[in-house]
Order: sequence, then structure tokens, then C-alpha cells
Amino acid sequence: MPKDNRDFYKQKKIWSEVKDELLGCYLVPYFNKVMSMRKPILYVDCFAGKGKFDDGKNGSPLTALDSLDRSIAQYRSTHPYGSIPEICMHFIELNHANDLKTNLANQPAGRCEIIDGKFEDNIIPLLQKALNQHRHLNVFLYVDPYGVKVLDAALFDALSISFNTAELLINLNSFGFIRDACRVMKVAFREKEDEVFSDLEEYDSSVMNSIDELNSIAGDGYWQSIITDYSKGKIDCYQAEKAFAKQYKLRLRQKYTYVLDMPIRLKAGQHPKYRMVHATKHPDGCILMGDNIAKRTDRLVIEIQDGGQQTLLPQTAENEIIDENILEEKVQELLSKTMDFTRLNKFLADFYNEYGVLCDLSRLSSGRGGSILKTFEKDGKILVSRNPAFTDKGKPTKFWQESNGNTLMLKRK
Repeated sequence: MPKDNRDFYKQKKIWSEVKDELLGCYLVPYFNKVMSMRKPILYVDCFAGKGKFDDGKNGSPLTALDSLDRSIAQYRSTHPYGSIPEICMHFIELNHANDLKTNLANQPAGRCEIIDGKFEDNIIPLLQKALNQHRHLNVFLYVDPYGVKVLDAALFDALSISFNTAELLINLNSFGFIRDACRVMKVAFREKEDEVFSDLEEYDSSVMNSIDELNSIAGDGYWQSIITDYSKGKIDCYQAEKAFAKQYKLRLRQKYTYVLDMPIRLKAGQHPKYRMVHATKHPDGCILMGDNIAKRTDRLVIEIQDGGQQTLLPQTAENEIIDENILEEKVQELLSKTMDFTRLNKFLADFYNEYGVLCDLSRLSSGRGGSILKTFEKDGKILVSRNPAFTDKGKPTKFWQESNGNTLMLKRK
């Protein structure tokens, strides 16, 4: 039955702050990147909420609008004579549309549209209208639902082929899926639900009643073998959730080349409360989100899980400790498959896609104090080609970050 959500907006919880930071910090470079394409942009917050919490902290709509302001300011500083493409900000909300209108009342007229109603009733007409108006359109969907029932794999597939570019940031309540999958397959859910689902930002348990409903969410029936293994005691609930999340990402990769996720958990060793899943076809988007996840992970692990206590070694969001030897092994493994010169950004995106977000970009390539790829170049383990090859003063360039027209190609030696 639906959860009592009367106090949901009373105070913004720290893991909600991490989630909105993940969104906001990604949107600034995202808007910058797609504005440079000079094509219209459609941003949709599919479950927008009130827009602001009662404690005064911004929700996802104001987070997105603030990010857009920062991005436009940066864009104008680097493109003083360039025009800003049309940017359409849409916020869909069923339960708190009036509060959302109040909290966005200071926005300039016509800057954003608030849609009062259900996501599933409004998203297709909204997308179709946008397509009718613009032949080439970049779309970003932020999908932070009250459960998993509204997640529609067919819709996500269609986005990838219908728009100039399409990106998704999804709050996946993977344990909610496992719970309902067990019920539908008549398998006992062996965990204590009050422990697994305590503090979960879930307005509604989103009960599913059939295998077909679950297949439409997952995009296929791969989940059934996971529940069968769980029923036989081959895996526990944590392993079932992790297996489902892995398969869900693989399914998204059928249409989106790069899919990353960030588990949100409150204590080390606990089940994740949910997973933030990002999908894109573009390597630049993947490495931006990967670096963003790595930076949010520091905040998540230290401030939430460890109560502000610094750890001796950095951890991933999966609470894995990744030392330099492990990173070097993974980089070497990927390099062994890099027979031809490959763009640095593609290599880095492939690394995150293949191995997950094990570290931020500074440890892989861009750190001033040294990085794995810098060391490999110095030791003669890789070949590197830079454009431009020389500085204005005629010295060889040494950059390890692609930006402002600088490109870098690499391959194993």
C-alpha cells in the first residue's frame, strides 16, 4: 500500500542532496556541450515534486534551472557572439503541482512548463509535440519515480532512435523490483522489509501483478532466472539486486552505448536504497558522469556511511577499495584490446563502461601530480598523438585532457 509521505518534503535528507548534486553537477557541462551543437534542447523532469523542500533546500527542478543558469553564463563567456539555442524545460508532477508552481513563480515567463498530471499520461504527447516542432532535438530525461512501475523500457528504447541525442538519469528502485518479482513468481522474500526499505524515498510500493508488467520495466525476462536462483538459496537478496542492476544496465546498452550506475546506500555493507543509472550514446557524456559519480562517492561514503571520518584508502560507491595496482591492471587489460589509435575520451568512457566507476579522471589521465596513463607514456608503454602537437612557443604539448579543440589519440605500444 502507499507509504505515508506527509513528511517527505519536511526536510531534505543528505542522500537526496547527493542525488541532486549528481544531477546538477552533470547538467552544467551537459548543457554546455549540447548548446554548442546549436540544436534545441528538451529537458524533462518526469517526477518533479514541489521544487523546494520545507527547510528551504532546492529540489530537482530548481537544481536543474540553477545549473542551466550557470551553463548559459559559461557559454556566453566563451561564445560572446553565439546565440543560445532554444531550451525547453518541462516539469511533470501529479501530487504537488500547485506547490511547484509557487516555488517556480520567480522564473522568467515562458522559461519552463509545469505539467499537472501523471508521467505516463503526459510523456508521449510531450515528446511527440516536441518532435513535431523540431526535426533535430537533444533530449534529457530525469526519471526519479515513486517506485519502478512507471519505468518503461520501450519508451527508453524509442528515445535513443527518435532524437538527435538522448540521455537518461534514472532512479532505479532495484530492491522494489526484486520484492515484486518474488511476489509475482510466488517466491518468499526472505528479508525484513522494514530494514530493506526503511528511509527509501518511495511514495508508492508500485505493486506489479504480472510477469508481463515486470518484463516491460526490465526490457526482457532476464530477471526470472535471478529470482529462481534466489528462491533456491544460490544467491542472497543483495546478490540478486546486484545481478538485476547489472542485467538492467546491459539491457540499456542495447540502445545506449554507455551506461553507468551509482548505488546509494546509507552504511557500508548495507543494501543500496536505490541506484542512479545514467545512459548515453556519447563518450564525453559517459566520462563526465563517471567523474561526477566519483566525486559524489567521496561525499556519499565519507559523510553518510562513515559519519565524516576519512578513510585511509579511497572507496568506490560499492565500498570497494581500489589501489593503484588494480587500476593499472584494468588499464593494461583495456589497452590490450586497443590495437588502433583511439581517442582518449573514448578510451576513458570504455574504461568506466567496462569496469564501473573505480576512480575519478585524475587517477586515470588528467591529474597534475601524475596518473596511470601519464606514467605509461613516460615509461614507453603506449603511443600518444596530440593535436596540436606543439605549443605557441614551439614546445611539444603534454596535455592529458581533451578540451578546447585539443585532441589526444593513444594505443598500446
